Amino acid sequence: MKEIMLSLMTAMVMTACTGQQSDTASQNSDKEFNYVVDQFADLEILRYKVPGFESLSLRQKQLLYHLSEAALMGRDIFFDQNGRYNLAIRRTLEAIYTNYKGDREDPQFKALETYLKRVWFSSGIHHHYALDKFAPGFSPEFLMDCIHQIDAKKLPLRENQNVDQFMIEIAPVIFDPGVMPKRSVQSGDGDLIKASSNNYYGGGISQKEVEDFYAQMKMGKDTISPISYGLNSRLVKENGTVVEKVWKVGGLYSAAIEKIVDQLRQALPFAENDTQKAIIGKLIEYYQTGDLKTFDAYSILWVEDTASEVDFVNGFIETYGDPLGMKASWESTVNFTNKEATKRTKIISDNAQWFEDHSPVDKRFKKEKVKGVSAKVITVSMLGGDCYPATPIGINLPNADWIRRDHGSKSVTIENITEAYDKASQGNGFSEEFVWSDVERNGM
Repeated sequence: MKEIMLSLMTAMVMTACTGQQSDTASQNSDKEFNYVVDQFADLEILRYKVPGFESLSLRQKQLLYHLSEAALMGRDIFFDQNGRYNLAIRRTLEAIYTNYKGDREDPQFKALETYLKRVWFSSGIHHHYALDKFAPGFSPEFLMDCIHQIDAKKLPLRENQNVDQFMIEIAPVIFDPGVMPKRSVQSGDGDLIKASSNNYYGGGISQKEVEDFYAQMKMGKDTISPISYGLNSRLVKENGTVVEKVWKVGGLYSAAIEKIVDQLRQALPFAENDTQKAIIGKLIEYYQTGDLKTFDAYSILWVEDTASEVDFVNGFIETYGDPLGMKASWESTVNFTNKEATKRTKIISDNAQWFEDHSPVDKRFKKEKVKGVSAKVITVSMLGGDCYPATPIGINLPNADWIRRDHGSKSVTIENITEAYDKASQGNGFSEEFVWSDVERNGM
């Protein structure tokens, strides 16, 4: 069975539709809208609608636009985090694809095209879910011929590097199954850092050196509201010394982060309220300084804002890709509230204390006072980084346990992404196999 994932970042304006159309119009729209746009390897690529966009105010649309642009600016950050050669390989394949002069129906070229799509989808050369390196269906000789047909200026060569040297460097990464075989190795008896192919660590650093470095950094520090040390940095060893390279303006990924900050600044005048303006301002400050205390301050402001209709996530958030669970991948989502669906969810969140009091767990683990549980349904308008194109169907943030304890959390369901999954799965035989009667089946 093919894996179904969501795609098409630029769908917002093209597929936006009002949330006020009749049921008949909605059904006709669903019939005309093609959710499935491509299939390759083990993947099926879907589009999604953005219902309700037209009913937003011009100010809200302007806010969504700049937040969406900010979500696009971090794409290369995530590629680089997933592997040090990912950007070079992607840019090479893109140069070949756009400049190829041969027969585009050649099986070798079609295999290269599929490989490029997989690189786009997985943000690198490793499977987005299994994390194993996927094998190309074209030969090294074909790749070499293609590269030599391209103007060297269009290739990501390093200074003083020629095409042959470049090919010698990247060929094993693409073709040798023993080179960088798995993006993240999270179990085993060996050194997890050295076994993993991601780019969160470098310079031959070992797992013990990483653990010792952060153990020393945490020593004697606040344990009530601890900083998420290492969240926004790459740890390397230079001249025998372990050094932390922070992702910030003026640091690593500065070029991309500066573009993100520029779009966030342009979003400020369109903020819905002073609280949202403070959130965007604090995120800008965090990107400028790389200070994780500032990130915590931003996270608290963000989780306590339950009034804004437009909302977003932008930053180094999830740590699943790091075998030690410290370094965070860059991601972004931009969304607005689905008011009708949220009314239903709000009934549950408003009664969170009742559910806590009546949950079948030991009293020792129950909260006397549930704080800041904000559950709503959203419509996503843009996705970026680790949220694209393999998208989440919900968000539950922030991740810092102490912020969740003291300030609460936001738990949201992404309605239009869930809808796209559901619509795309219709006609796959599930209903015929598992739904009991025609009455139930026709009412789905």
